[in-house]
Amino acid sequence: MSANEPTRYTFPRWRPGVIREIVMTAADQLAEAEIPAPPSDFYETLANHAEEVVEDAISAAIEASGDAIVLSYVGTARRILETLGDELFIAIELANDATLARLVAYLLLDCNDGYNDALCDLYWGMHGDPEWGTKWGIHEDIRDLSPALIFKVCMKGDVRFLAVECHAPTRRLPEDPSGRLRARTLVVSGVPVLAFSPSEVEADAAECVLEINNALATLAQELLALHGMKPPPRHDFRPSADT
Repeated sequence: MSANEPTRYTFPRWRPGVIREIVMTAADQLAEAEIPAPPSDFYETLANHAEEVVEDAISAAIEASGDAIVLSYVGTARRILETLGDELFIAIELANDATLARLVAYLLLDCNDGYNDALCDLYWGMHGDPEWGTKWGIHEDIRDLSPALIFKVCMKGDVRFLAVECHAPTRRLPEDPSGRLRARTLVVSGVPVLAFSPSEVEADAAECVLEINNALATLAQELLALHGMKPPPRHDFRPSADT
């Protein structure tokens, strides 16, 4: 390479075990920086899950028919391979809370709106909204709220917001998933707020992400209906006005 040629950053090549190494390296860096974060056994579980997510995406790409579907799965695997290490460190640093860090870590891997991967925007306000998709940020202001997490579902200039908090008390929630999601939802200034207790997040952050995904899917379908592309959602996670 000549002296005038710009330095190229090369991302790690995929191989079995490399995603796990990326997660554990980020965990070591967080510990060295003394950033509030979960204990090491959390990262062991997260690392194994991250490895499975990428392996599943690669397997699905191999089995899929149609270039668009193949590219979607490959894009998911490549995004995690190329960005997870840096995103995990920065996002947990922004969370600045060991419990919220658990939720953030699983959102980086598993968050979606039923149609697209929901991507973390670590530099909220510096980039435009997607034409069709969902982004989320940490400790960003929305109207008169400053929630732990804010999600923005976008389609052709129209948006829906969802906020998430992690300090609600433990509740007696219905067994039915839809009823449980409605029971933990508040609506403030027109923004639905899902409230998880610290004990819920610490017990099963992945399950909390599934509930967030279900809410995002409803909001995404609302936007599709607004543009005449889908029927309105049959179920709504938000409590009715007379509840």
